[in-house]
Amino acid sequence: MNEQIYQAMIQGLKATIIEKEVVLGEADAKEGVLTILDLLEDLDQFWNSEEDLDPNARALEIFIQETRKKYSSEVKQDG
Repeated sequence: MNEQIYQAMIQGLKATIIEKEVVLGEADAKEGVLTILDLLEDLDQFWNSEEDLDPNARALEIFIQETRKKYSSEVKQDG
């Protein structure tokens, strides 16, 4: 894995989350988005554990946390 491929993979998955939310709406996208967030986290931990492919890995962590928080709040409001 090189930096270009890693970045393309991460950006593609982030774009997929955003597109799912736009096309399906947040409620219908929730299950898929949470699955992709798990995948993003797993791939980042596997390929970028030493932060050699993305020294600014904190930005991805923040994206994952904020997106999860959005869906956690949604559950509490609906429930």
